[in-house]
Amino acid sequence: MSTFPTHAFSLEYRPDLGVLIGRWLQAMPPPEVQGTYQAMLAAAKEHGNCRFWLLDLRRRPLDGPDLNEWFRDQFSPQVTAELGGPLFTAYLSGPHQRQAAESEEMEERMRQAAAIDSYPLFYDNEAEAMNWLHDQQERAGMLPADEDENSPR
Repeated sequence: MSTFPTHAFSLEYRPDLGVLIGRWLQAMPPPEVQGTYQAMLAAAKEHGNCRFWLLDLRRRPLDGPDLNEWFRDQFSPQVTAELGGPLFTAYLSGPHQRQAAESEEMEERMRQAAAIDSYPLFYDNEAEAMNWLHDQQERAGMLPADEDENSPR
């Protein structure tokens, strides 16, 4: 499993939600960011090939071109192959990241991601992000086993 500085990144699997949660706590150089993504993949595999991720980007800059290319060309295809299906990622971004998240470049990146079975969306509200992930789980028939369909989200 890849290592990462725990003061800079936290990783948690929530079995009650069937969601893997990664939170960057500060900016990190690209090699360490790549390590965090590899750690998430390893954790996802340990937890039944979890394909529903909540990633909190609010305390780190949005990726630069080199990291975006690595993610698109190498990591996304690896994730899809190793987890056995598409990846659904809800990214939490802050107001300071809104312009980059809504840019034409990011829109093109998201179209490219969908072409390789990776579905990222940006949110500024964690509850909305979790609701979207829950909806994707429901559509895929992959709700957590212990979820009572009559219970509120």
